[in-house]
Amino acid sequence: MSIDQMRERYKTFFETDFMPLIRHEQTQGAAERSAYADEFAAYHLGQINNKLERLLALLEQDAARSP
Repeated sequence: MSIDQMRERYKTFFETDFMPLIRHEQTQGAAERSAYADEFAAYHLGQINNKLERLLALLEQDAARSP
């Protein structure tokens, strides 16, 4: 699997609503569940950060145009 395919797979995975990983054939420990939740939260915090950066840039452009 190429790096681009893997990135797209993770992007698609994290863009969906959070759902704990459930595997009936193997029980995950607390560390694995926590790591997954941490990655999910980090991805969404990054998305919020990107949106706030765009919002601030627009606000700064508007402020620069206003006398």
